[in-house]
Amino acid sequence: MTISKVAPGVWRAGTRYVNWYIVDGGQEGVTLIDAGLPTYERELDQSLHQAGRSKADLRSVVLTHGHIDHIGMACTLAKLGATIYLHQADWYLAAHPRSNKPERSVIRYAYYPGMIGFLAHAASQGGLRPSRMPQSIAIADGSTLDAPGRPLVTHTPGHTDGSCVLEFREHGVVFVGDLLCTISAFTGRCADPQLQVRGSNSSSGQAMTSLRRLENVQARVVLPGHGNPWTDGVEAAVASAMRIGCK
Repeated sequence: MTISKVAPGVWRAGTRYVNWYIVDGGQEGVTLIDAGLPTYERELDQSLHQAGRSKADLRSVVLTHGHIDHIGMACTLAKLGATIYLHQADWYLAAHPRSNKPERSVIRYAYYPGMIGFLAHAASQGGLRPSRMPQSIAIADGSTLDAPGRPLVTHTPGHTDGSCVLEFREHGVVFVGDLLCTISAFTGRCADPQLQVRGSNSSSGQAMTSLRRLENVQARVVLPGHGNPWTDGVEAAVASAMRIGCK
C-alpha cells in the first residue's frame, strides 16, 4: 500500500493496481473517492494517518462507478458513519458484481502479464468475496454534492452505465474513475491518458462520446482509478484518449 500527496489537500492511496483517494475538506471533514478492494480496509487507518486524518474525520465516500475494485471498502466505511454516494445506474452492478458484462471477453487479454497480475491481486484482496453493498445516495449529472470539498458531478457512461467524473474545483483536481487510465489494469502498460480496454468497458463507443462531456472541467490535475496522476490538464488528457482509441 502506498500514499502520496497529489495536490493541496488531496492524497492518492491504494496499490500499484488500484487507486483510491483522500480529499481533506478542512473543518467539514474528509471525503474519500472510491473504496478500493475489500481488504484495503486493513490499511485504512495508516493511510488516513499519513494524510493527517483519522476514521473519525470521515464524512463521505463518493464512488465513481460500481466495479468491485472501486467499492470494496464501502460496507466498512458506511459502518464508520460515512455517507456513500453512487450513480443509480450502477447500484445493481455494485450490489451484484457478477452481473458485470463488458463488451469483449476478458479471455482475449489472458496473454498479457498485466492482466494475470491484476486478477491475482484482486482475488487476493477479497475481490471474489465482496461485502454487501451498503445503502447509498444517488448522484446526478450536474449536481454538487453535500460532501466535504463539494464535488461537482459529470455523468460519463461507457465504462459502466453509471460512471461519473468528480471535480473538486477548490482543490484543482478531477477524479475520472475508469473513464480514463494512465496504466491499463488489463495490459499493464503505462501510457498517456487512454480509455480502458473493451474487455473492461460496457460500451467503449459510449465512453468515447462521454469524453466530450469533460469540456467544462477546469481542473489541471487528472486523477484516474488506475495509474499515475496526469498534470497537463483535461483537454490534453481527452486529446490523448481520442488519439489512442480503444483496444
